Amino acid sequence: FPNGSLTIRSSSQALDVSNLKLNDNAMESVVDKLETMLNFSDIRYLSLANNRLTELPADSLLHFPNLEHLSLMYNPLKEFTAESNNRPKIPHLQSLVTLDMRYCGLGVLPADFFHDVPKLQFLFLSHNYITKLPAPLFNRLNKLVHLDLSYMDSSLREEEARMENPFMKLITGMDMDSNVFQPLNKLRFLDLSHSKLDLKAFIALSSLGAKLEYVSYCYTDLPTLMDYLFQMESIKMLDLSGNLGCGRALNELSFSLLRNSLEVLYFKNASIFNLKWMSGLRNLRVLNLRGNFLATLEYGPFNELVSLEALDVSNNFIQSWSCQLFANNTKMYLLNARHNNLLLITTSMLRDFEPLKYLAVGVNTIQCTCNYVYFLQMIMGNSSAVTPQTELNSERSATETIFSIEHLKLYDFDEAEYYCMNFTGKRRVNAIELQICSREDEGGYNNISEPASEEPLEDDVEEYLVIYVISSLLVILALLSLLGIYWYWFYIKYFFVILKNSAILSFFNDDKLYLDKSALVEEAPFNYDVFVSYSDNDRSWVLEEMLPNLEREDLLTVCLHERDFEVGYGILENIISCMDRSRCLMLIVSESFLMSRWCQFEMHLAQHRLLETRRDELILVLLEDIPRRKCPKTLGFLMKTKTYIKWPKERTQEKELFWKRLRKALLTSKC
Repeated sequence: FPNGSLTIRSSSQALDVSNLKLNDNAMESVVDKLETMLNFSDIRYLSLANNRLTELPADSLLHFPNLEHLSLMYNPLKEFTAESNNRPKIPHLQSLVTLDMRYCGLGVLPADFFHDVPKLQFLFLSHNYITKLPAPLFNRLNKLVHLDLSYMDSSLREEEARMENPFMKLITGMDMDSNVFQPLNKLRFLDLSHSKLDLKAFIALSSLGAKLEYVSYCYTDLPTLMDYLFQMESIKMLDLSGNLGCGRALNELSFSLLRNSLEVLYFKNASIFNLKWMSGLRNLRVLNLRGNFLATLEYGPFNELVSLEALDVSNNFIQSWSCQLFANNTKMYLLNARHNNLLLITTSMLRDFEPLKYLAVGVNTIQCTCNYVYFLQMIMGNSSAVTPQTELNSERSATETIFSIEHLKLYDFDEAEYYCMNFTGKRRVNAIELQICSREDEGGYNNISEPASEEPLEDDVEEYLVIYVISSLLVILALLSLLGIYWYWFYIKYFFVILKNSAILSFFNDDKLYLDKSALVEEAPFNYDVFVSYSDNDRSWVLEEMLPNLEREDLLTVCLHERDFEVGYGILENIISCMDRSRCLMLIVSESFLMSRWCQFEMHLAQHRLLETRRDELILVLLEDIPRRKCPKTLGFLMKTKTYIKWPKERTQEKELFWKRLRKALLTSKC
């Protein structure tokens, strides 16, 4: 059963100790007590599943010398995590045939883990998080027939998944030694589905034995179909679903080594665009291509699939076909074409449907034509409506092809999914309620309305197509606009704030606000040429480098908070007063500046005061490169809208040029 309990009941050969939530000590005690009541030598089936075992019960298992089938699933064995240093192996069970260790938290297996179970034939290790299969792991398992390594993903451990590097998670997976499968010369079934493999691990698949028949590589991130994957040439059933790399790299030689053996192929959700690669698979009986990008079906690829019995092409983009595709597939009895782009049921399609037993064509926007009404009503048992018309009109009976499709079963039938489209009335119609009308052979279709027939209007189809294209373009444009607003929301918001403040200022009645900039500057009582905002960590640079270069010859007057703030006033009042009495504002930008809350405040206040006074004299001096991740949006905006000057670190000539440019900028604002 799924919970690990045994299906064998009332048998002296079976012992079920599953689902009791026993810990290690309790399990050992229970086994000891049961041994006094039962003959453990007769036990062939044992389940210890779904308990709370954190250690492999090796001592308890030794009490069952003739054990053949053992289940340990759903036990959190902590001895096999990466952090554990003591990892035991399966005890000596010479008759063990089946071992189930699914959901056991296995992470790292010792190289000799299975060496004492030489008769093992069925091994289930799925839903663990094994990271590597060492070379000697299967050395003694030369009788193994079935190996399940599916759903092997370390992300199953939630704690590790949160700490895991997302990029590494994309490129890494379970690793295998190149010869790990070489001892398994009797292996017939291998399941690696949903186990992401490391790129090097795929080489190990070349060592698989010649008796392998059933293989699942689905959702393993297989990059392409390498020849060594099929060297054994014995595979009958193959699942490659979900491997996008394989689907895009298919060619006519991809399955050349399996032309005489492959019978069942699952290739779902793999981004397949065409079917030219199917040539030569003469023994293929079942083909599942669900969820790909197929747009058309052609006769050529199916012509050689003479043994094909079941075909699933649902959830693709397949359109109606006008020539018979399956004339050579005489054994075919099932076709699933649900959820495609079928618009018409053509005469050729009716010929292809005739030999089938089971069919699914639901969720297709099929047009209300005579062929579709005939097809649906014949299958649903409304053939009595056809017989009188056929008998009364001898001319029509002589020229019209009658198909025997009454035996067909629409195994997905749902009345809501088998409607037809009346493009004239632009609405859905229940085809079963419509009247049978004349069907013209190969390409002539009469659109049906209730109850008479009408010609299909191509103009309506084109109109829908135009609407669809325009709607798609508008949606794409809207998404791009939203994305742009999301990325540049700060700058858009900042722009509107400036626009709003400018509009408010323009309506003030203060006559000075209507003067030009030069008049405003001349009338303002400026006491300083520049107000400097800097961090305490940059104080030495300001005092030793900047002041001597700017205030020499008494050409410029610099305002510093530690020298020019008036005693007795608040810090905020001093900052605003000094900014208003300075012609220019200068920000000395460094990482220390960005870490200082006062410096951040002075930067925001400088923007606000300049906006209020309609001035733009703001100078940025970069003492060092600022990493983008540390650069606030306000500073980023200023650096994009203001020309800034960068302090050179070494060369004397560059430093002289720096001071020359800075003095010129300040003197220009002074004039």
